[in-house]
Amino acid sequence: MISTDIAIIGAGPVGLFAIFEAGLLKMRCHLIDYLPQVGGQLSEIYPKKPIYDIPGYPTVLA
Repeated sequence: MISTDIAIIGAGPVGLFAIFEAGLLKMRCHLIDYLPQVGGQLSEIYPKKPIYDIPGYPTVLA
């Protein structure tokens, strides 16, 4: 049995931000996603597409 304060369903951008914020509050988190890697549908459908609006980075791949 896993002891956790919060379970986040989905490892896309919103799920990753939610787990980041929960970590700032010192909550024990569990991230659940169907895909084998984080990033959500964007990284699954468009893995080589450049994204230009991520703060702090000139460009990243989806």
